[in-house]
Amino acid sequence: MRTWIFAGFCDKSDLLMYLCKILVHSGNRVLLMDAAQEGKYTHCIGRLDPRMSVTEFSGFDVACGFDHYTELENYLKESGEPEYDYLVIDTEKESFLNQDAWELASAKIWVSSFEIAGLMRGASWLEDLSMKSKEQGFPEFRRVYLNVVEDMMDDAYIESYLGKAQIRWMDEPIRIPWDELTFALKVENEHKGRLRIKPLSRRYKRALMELIRRLTEMEQRQIRRAFRQAERRQA
Repeated sequence: MRTWIFAGFCDKSDLLMYLCKILVHSGNRVLLMDAAQEGKYTHCIGRLDPRMSVTEFSGFDVACGFDHYTELENYLKESGEPEYDYLVIDTEKESFLNQDAWELASAKIWVSSFEIAGLMRGASWLEDLSMKSKEQGFPEFRRVYLNVVEDMMDDAYIESYLGKAQIRWMDEPIRIPWDELTFALKVENEHKGRLRIKPLSRRYKRALMELIRRLTEMEQRQIRRAFRQAERRQA
């Protein structure tokens, strides 16, 4: 099982659900772990039974209500279910993951928007994480910048906050553009308890496909095929 940790203090729920849906349509079994501060996925997926720790949504599973990563590990061991191909973790809780989980992750991705409160909290978290990882070498992260408005927002603004942490940044950041249609689709999906991706803008789709390309061994044509299949499914 490959584990991807998406950390950062911003709402990345729609991005990660789109990502999971495409992975499913490329033939993978996927679990999305909600370790965000407000447990937002419970509302996004319309979980009807709060006693269920894992809920199927749009072809992938979503885990909610776990206080620590070890609880999820124990649940998966005891469930008797087939192993997942991918575990995608959305974490804003600094206490959720232990040091082993960070070090054993297949990929660590820092996701940031341009909001100053999230940037300041994120800078503090990354500094602490880099200090804890000092003996093993500084941690390697990929970067995703959300809600980018062209000609108005400069990468240097984000990097001025994150630059103090001893982090190895891999590749150029992936920039997820903001536009009104993307925001409207997010709200519509949440209210209707579904996950449509076809109305996403071309720029958003290109950024999402590039993220998948960097994180997997899939070829571009495989990603495009999975994307088309995901677009046909309205659930």
